[in-house]
Amino acid sequence: MPKRPKNQEVDDAIEALDSVRRDWLRRPGVTAVDVGFKIKNEELTDTVALRVHVGRKIPASELAKSEVFNETGKTPKKVGGFPVDVIEATYGPSNAPTVLDYDDVAALEEVSRTTALDPLIGGISCGNPRITAGTLGAIVFNRTTCKPMILSNWHVLAGASAAAVGENILQPGQYDGGSQAVAQLTKMVLDSRMDAAVATLNGARGHSQEILGLGTISGIDTPTLGMNVIKSGRTTAITEGVVDGVSMSVSINYGDPGVVAFSNQIHIVPRPPWPSVDYEVSKGGDSGSVWMNQSNNRAIGLHFAGETDPSPTAENAICSPMGPIATELNFSFLPVLCRPPLFDICDRYPWICEGVFRWPRLPIPDPGPFGPRGPLGDLGGLLGLLGGLLGSQTTAGGCNCDHGATGVDSEQLAQLVAAYLAQQS
Repeated sequence: MPKRPKNQEVDDAIEALDSVRRDWLRRPGVTAVDVGFKIKNEELTDTVALRVHVGRKIPASELAKSEVFNETGKTPKKVGGFPVDVIEATYGPSNAPTVLDYDDVAALEEVSRTTALDPLIGGISCGNPRITAGTLGAIVFNRTTCKPMILSNWHVLAGASAAAVGENILQPGQYDGGSQAVAQLTKMVLDSRMDAAVATLNGARGHSQEILGLGTISGIDTPTLGMNVIKSGRTTAITEGVVDGVSMSVSINYGDPGVVAFSNQIHIVPRPPWPSVDYEVSKGGDSGSVWMNQSNNRAIGLHFAGETDPSPTAENAICSPMGPIATELNFSFLPVLCRPPLFDICDRYPWICEGVFRWPRLPIPDPGPFGPRGPLGDLGGLLGLLGGLLGSQTTAGGCNCDHGATGVDSEQLAQLVAAYLAQQS
């Protein structure tokens, strides 16, 4: 396995790539560029390089001098002090379900990923009725309404330029015989940053934060070169990989919406030994899977594309960083704390809440044992903190949530409680 480079080295390499990125992407035959580990003898090395992905490698003797990315001989061409590596690879969305030509997945799993499941969990088949099938990446929670949602790709939950909010989402996808709607399309984004969408559950089935075979997602992490990652998808089930490229620029043809030029994407390849033989890190139908840092189960990216070359040595996956997706689609992987239903009255009759339910504004003439000097002072302060927090949040259901308030997930709540207790000690 290659060693993880220092962050500064990667940042410097990205800066060097930025100086030539536009020029390289305009050249004929170039399918992508990124910063990643240099490949030598079909194996990843520890050397950080500027990498040019091409549809087909052509001998330097057949190219004009201006078209040669790296020189022949012992010393490769360098940009900003970093070597240039040329990789043969083509890419496309992972949206056409396929059947694996080996039985390992079926033998290892008791739960079928392509049947109707209750509760809904991550790593199983789902999709808009207009598409074949993709992967339900995870159950996430809307930070404003606190309602549970399905996270997947735009091309899984929407699938066409004509897609509209409110469309039904099936589980399993129609390719797998699905007919029951379990969610409605809520928000979708297909641009240079991401191919992502969420759909709010309709209550037809239960839900769980579980990712089939991997446990639950504990938060979000920043992907880095050399990070060991893992995902659970509809087609290839649980697969392991390593982040071998970052700051990737790649164009993907989506058909109906046309070609989308992505930037700042993540490139993943199988673990050693290299080249991989009979190992699929992803295939059609895995779109929407969540890639996680294997060391802590934190989400690092949303899978949406992979190689189009059937050769085992070309095996790879592409995902969008999870941080920007969670911000854009306004969700948390952890349950979001909202006000109890009782406080729906605050939306209907705000004048009552101003005097009664906005706890931080309510004077307490005699706090008794919960006062700062009482035996339960710490608990009283903590309850006041939670009361104020709950009193300022939106309701779990039935409220008018257009006033811009947001919920607080359990990780944020734990941080607030820890900070309060530290202040009192």
